[in-house]
Amino acid sequence: MPERDRATTKSAKSGFTAEARSTQRFFNSNSFLCDLRVSAVNYPKPSCSTRQIKHSLLRCAMSYNPVDPFQTDAPGKRSLPSFSLAERDRRYEHVRRLMRERNLDCLLAPAADVGEPQANSRYLCQMGGVQGGAWVVFPASGEVTAILSSERERRMWVANLKWPSDIRWGDFSKLVPERLLELGFGKSRIGVTGLLDQYRMSEGTIPFETWRRISTALPEATFAPANDVLEFSRIVKGPEEIAVIQRITDANEAAIAKMMEIARPRMEEGELWIEMAKVLITHTADYPARLSLGSNNKTANASNSMGLAIAMQDGGVLCQEIDARLQGYRAQCNHSILIGSKNADSYRQATNVAIECFHGILNWVKPGNTIGGLIDEFVRLAESRGAKGGGVLVHTNGLGADRPRVGPGPAAHDRDIVIEPGFTFTVKTQIDFKGTPALVGEPITVAESGARRLGHRNLVPFVTG
Repeated sequence: MPERDRATTKSAKSGFTAEARSTQRFFNSNSFLCDLRVSAVNYPKPSCSTRQIKHSLLRCAMSYNPVDPFQTDAPGKRSLPSFSLAERDRRYEHVRRLMRERNLDCLLAPAADVGEPQANSRYLCQMGGVQGGAWVVFPASGEVTAILSSERERRMWVANLKWPSDIRWGDFSKLVPERLLELGFGKSRIGVTGLLDQYRMSEGTIPFETWRRISTALPEATFAPANDVLEFSRIVKGPEEIAVIQRITDANEAAIAKMMEIARPRMEEGELWIEMAKVLITHTADYPARLSLGSNNKTANASNSMGLAIAMQDGGVLCQEIDARLQGYRAQCNHSILIGSKNADSYRQATNVAIECFHGILNWVKPGNTIGGLIDEFVRLAESRGAKGGGVLVHTNGLGADRPRVGPGPAAHDRDIVIEPGFTFTVKTQIDFKGTPALVGEPITVAESGARRLGHRNLVPFVTG
């Protein structure tokens, strides 16, 4: 039999051509179809239609880890997920150690608007979201108190969370000083987060009148800004936190799979955004922390986390910022793809540089290295390949505005932070290669031996065709 005919012989099991089966084997069960374009040229004399082959390969290659947004206890009761008492004790011990170093008798974390401003409070009590957060009264020892604004909120959280046990509701400016006086802190040194210079929110998060009333009710207490206590406690993630970030990564990759499946020339960003948002919400039962698209060679944050009526052009690079939210936590994935088929060679070259930089960073990250050294290594990796690295390189994984969030440039901060086991953050290698943008990113977590990816997809270019 001629070689060409042998290549198109059906498999009794799959019905694919031999060449199609070879391509299928390239992808494992946790990978996505990347940079695959099926055509009559690629597959001579196919025994089934080109469309059937492509769809079959997409189903095989675009599998991902499903995420159940709820938890089920032994009797079979379904509820919102809650961290264990062991995780509570781990984070409380760390926070209290830093409080002792600052000579703080108590810590206040305010309720705040949805998202990142709630991070410090939610870290201590697990409560937050669109409805609102809780004020937390956190003594250096003893029972922690969370104060919500309504009885309805209290009923919901009590039914779903394992901790805290002391959950109250009412007027914040009345109940916060009442609880402080109950604990005997009328003349104590009290740390306050969100009062001033909170990370990325320099003007604070506490309403003026709320703070005026609380401080007036405690005229002999000493209040001190204490954002750093929570910000540096939250940098090191425990195993349960890393597991949540893993589930978020899986949700993000499901959205990437949907994007790769349906994105096409002349499709509007908004249409794609809606379908990706559906995937994220299905996996988390919460609104995405961020879903921003930048088509036609624009930056990934160009849509400001909204779906826009912008037609994606053939030959344009589509970059994204994809952040599902679960238990208040967020983490980001990025995978620039080419819409259509024009400019495919320049896109592949640029994306391969971004991928090489990502793997280089992954291998470089180890306990004892610094964030400043990580930034410098990224710049070196990009420049050695004829590209320019920029944007945010180290991005938030956690409850919001987690330190560090930084990239190359003169304004880079937190360079002296030393990487430790438990550090978990997104690495985003955003580069420009000869005028073509590319962006690849996902969460990594650090152990004693080094860093590992939390994503499962193949990091290779993807051309929609």
